[in-house]
Amino acid sequence: MSSSPAEKPKFESTANPNWVDLPKDITSNILQRLNAIEILTKTRYVCPYWWNMCKDPFMWREISLDRSLFDLWPPNLLDLLVELCQYAVDLSSGHLEKIDIYCFGTDDLLQYIADR
Repeated sequence: MSSSPAEKPKFESTANPNWVDLPKDITSNILQRLNAIEILTKTRYVCPYWWNMCKDPFMWREISLDRSLFDLWPPNLLDLLVELCQYAVDLSSGHLEKIDIYCFGTDDLLQYIADR
């Protein structure tokens, strides 16, 4: 028994998943599992919905720029890492509760964070 070419398979998917249709709290939960570098350099550019989600100050209550990220950055790009950290602190709009800046924190950066 062979099926005719006009018949569709029984388990054919007709649509790709649309991530924009996820509820806001689920999308936020997914995005908060990423580190700050991933969000600032890639994730927020996926679509306008994610761009707006990534601007929410509550997304930036905890900022992780930990040791594992430090190893990925050549020394000449540490200034960029500091700038990204400052930008993330600014995005928190005073809601920052925890920050991990191991290996590149300076007195100036700590003062910047404290001032905001």
